Amino acid sequence: MSLFGRGNNKKDAPSESEGATSDLEEPEDVAVPVTSRRGRVFASFQYRDYRYLWVSQFGWSGSMWMEQVARNWLVWQLTGSSLSVGLILLFQGIPRLFLALPGGVVADRFNQKYVMMASQSLTMAGYIISFLLVWTGSVEVWHLYVLSLARGVSMSFTQPARQTLISRLVPSDMMLNAFALNQIANNSNRLLAPAVAGLLIGFYGVTAAFGTAVIIFSITIVSTAMVRSSSAKSMNARQSAKGQLIEGINYVLNHRGILLLMSVAFAMFTFVLPYNALMPMIADQVLGIGPAGFGVLLSLGGVGALAGGLILASVGDVQSKGLLFLGGSFAFAISIFFLGIAPWASLAFVIMPFIGASQSIFFTAGNTALLSQAPPELRGRVLSVYNLDRGLQPAGSGLAGGMADLLSAPTTLMIMGGIGAVLVLGISIFAPTIRKLR
Repeated sequence: MSLFGRGNNKKDAPSESEGATSDLEEPEDVAVPVTSRRGRVFASFQYRDYRYLWVSQFGWSGSMWMEQVARNWLVWQLTGSSLSVGLILLFQGIPRLFLALPGGVVADRFNQKYVMMASQSLTMAGYIISFLLVWTGSVEVWHLYVLSLARGVSMSFTQPARQTLISRLVPSDMMLNAFALNQIANNSNRLLAPAVAGLLIGFYGVTAAFGTAVIIFSITIVSTAMVRSSSAKSMNARQSAKGQLIEGINYVLNHRGILLLMSVAFAMFTFVLPYNALMPMIADQVLGIGPAGFGVLLSLGGVGALAGGLILASVGDVQSKGLLFLGGSFAFAISIFFLGIAPWASLAFVIMPFIGASQSIFFTAGNTALLSQAPPELRGRVLSVYNLDRGLQPAGSGLAGGMADLLSAPTTLMIMGGIGAVLVLGISIFAPTIRKLR
């Protein structure tokens, strides 16, 4: 069988009424041992449903980056305020603070494919409305705030469903590879989409970028529909939703390793990841490179992120996942600090690939380490608790935007990157349990 071929040995899927059984925890395709470097990198592509899910992620990521660059630049042009750009991310994050836990219950309780398709429909509607508002010239900042709020609702249900499904479509020893390939889907678009969006904005205006996002997102909807429904069945729909929610929270509260992972993620989402809200100001006022240069700057981050994902995908199953997570987190924070002290555009262009690579390692190692600690039937709920930290990123973006308006964007990057690095280092020193996670 070729690397991308489908196995012929298919297990019988249980009926909807049978609840959780062991065959729901293993992929339906037969794994083929791979020994070449190319084979190791793309090992998870042996599984049919994972391939379709990967293509779905590829389309989602491409449209997200296209829309994000267009939206952030549009808000900056309308207001001239980094705080306003940060507020866009704040409104996107508000639903995740309130819906992350219900999103995890839904991911464990219902068919993940249909959960994703429903939330993706909401995202598509938002993209179409954004395009129409810009095309007709009637867009106002408050429109973008409302649409960001709706997108946050969609992401609250999409992400735990997608990540839970990934962990079920490949064997446990391939999870790092599968999540690394997922990051490659994100970062290959991060490499191309921001630069394309910047060029589209520079030559044709933001309308073209928003319209392109709508076209690309159609790939996501079609590919998600191709995933077999039997591969995404709920693992336990007999217990009450309230009981499942309490069960997931209790599991996290009693698992020190997961709590420590969440602590590091808290530092990163609050103080480091909000750097994105400052990039329009950095590109325009500090570096003076305009919208095209803004897109290229973000794309260089994608170069590093793609490289980081390829390296992780090629190494197989890393045993010291906690150390990998800590290393990626610390490198990410320090890179943001150095971006703040970069006086020239040329130096910023050099730093951005390091930011992208370390960010990719942070996301991939964090998801893999977390899911390795949780039993399959609880993964959606554990992810939802973990994703509560993601809801803090928009709050951090609002803080970063306000600080940048009061101080400066470079000073804010130095402060927030430094705080993140100190927190990660402190957790790694005083809580050695996280270094031992496998």
